[in-house]
Amino acid sequence: MMTQEKQRYVDILSNSGFKAVFGDQDNKPVLIDFLNAFLPQGRRVKNLTYATTEIEGLTQSNKSVKLDLRCEDEDGTSFIIEMQRYDQANFFQRCVSYSSKVYDMKTSKGDESYDIPPVYLIGILAVDSFDRRSEMWRDRFISDYTFREKYTGEVVCETISLIFVELKRFEKRLEDCSSIIDKWCYALRYMSKLDSLPLELRRSVFERLFQAAEIAQFSPEKREKYEHDMITERDEINIRRTAEQKARAEGVAEGIAKGKAEGRAEGRKEGLFEVAKSLLGSGMSVCDVSRHTGLTEAEIEALLG
Repeated sequence: MMTQEKQRYVDILSNSGFKAVFGDQDNKPVLIDFLNAFLPQGRRVKNLTYATTEIEGLTQSNKSVKLDLRCEDEDGTSFIIEMQRYDQANFFQRCVSYSSKVYDMKTSKGDESYDIPPVYLIGILAVDSFDRRSEMWRDRFISDYTFREKYTGEVVCETISLIFVELKRFEKRLEDCSSIIDKWCYALRYMSKLDSLPLELRRSVFERLFQAAEIAQFSPEKREKYEHDMITERDEINIRRTAEQKARAEGVAEGIAKGKAEGRAEGRKEGLFEVAKSLLGSGMSVCDVSRHTGLTEAEIEALLG
């Protein structure tokens, strides 16, 4: 099923591929299929409206930040979809901050009813963003965080939920994928390496997904934008790797590993500062550098001085 020929389907785990599939409003049915696969029972999407991804005043410097994708159901429920392809400091905290801000945006000034529609953030993770060494995480690659009573597990009402799809930990073969979630994870992780839709995925939900991801079916305008975005993304990846190699050559990697193992960020930040400097030198914005490195905008702006 794998091929070494020209790639037929986008790599949906890249920023460019993610935008081409899920960010295209013509593919709204595909996005609805995706959400309904990973949302808890009883929560189903009826119809989506794409919302602005720019959230004002989210950062410490009170500047805006861009989410990967945000949309709303007709009942007001908000969905944030974030793609995480690279290791990022304090990723979980950032997701809490993103979803909390969107939740708070639902309240109008002077409204004391607090009848606020829920917010769901779904993170598609291509990296290990959490410590899953405990035996309880064996064979588990989906996690769901929300407000629960500590001892009973009671959820009073839907408020904020964070669902993480950890694709790097998903290692099932296609013939072992029995559930719809298994099949979605397989498609997301391996789509870019396939040359056709596998027989095991021959159902309408995946036919829509693969059709939306087929590069040859893009309009000329979409194809041009996708290829431009891919070139930009590859340049950013090369800059990042070069900066990381430089940091390792200077002995910073040892400090990063030590800081990570001991729960300290000092050594790690030295390496991140080197990465940030290179990204800034390539013309990337402070906001985007912050998203790539996990550094605050204030820390990055200090490097410009």
